[in-house]
Amino acid sequence: MGLYDDDNAAITSGDVADVMYWQTKFAHLKLEAALKSRQPEHAIRGIIPSVVNGAADVLKTFPNHTDVKAWNDKAKMIDGKIDPNAAPAEFKGDFAHWKDYAYEAGWRHYHVAKMAADKLDWSVAAGHASDAVTQLTRARDRMPAWPADVQQFVTQALPEMEKLRDDAKAKR
Repeated sequence: MGLYDDDNAAITSGDVADVMYWQTKFAHLKLEAALKSRQPEHAIRGIIPSVVNGAADVLKTFPNHTDVKAWNDKAKMIDGKIDPNAAPAEFKGDFAHWKDYAYEAGWRHYHVAKMAADKLDWSVAAGHASDAVTQLTRARDRMPAWPADVQQFVTQALPEMEKLRDDAKAKR
């Protein structure tokens, strides 16, 4: 038992400044997008472990987080509905950004950096902002065919993270 474990147990919803939380949230959002766009069952099956395993890790730290519990429950429910003999199939249509590691990593680092800055944790903010810049720069080079809202996020987040990185480095 750690000194601040009770603080984490008191968190029941909302975003938290935790890398695994943001990684799991991305996987959950990816699963939701896959279901909404009616992606092939075999492709959806590949997302399930990221949600379930990520949720298990997050719930070790934040055991009462109802949002994460709901993500886990839904992923398990969807997994139970997937045809075990579904033919191998890739994602179809406008799904490239969800498969792009640089976008996922940049998105995750962006959110952790912002939350760390809100807590005035400049060392963590600087590190995650720097990583966000690296990954979002990589993503930017591949995004011309991505949805407009995703392109807008990358285009706006990149200079925001460059500024946060520089400001946080100066405040450490």
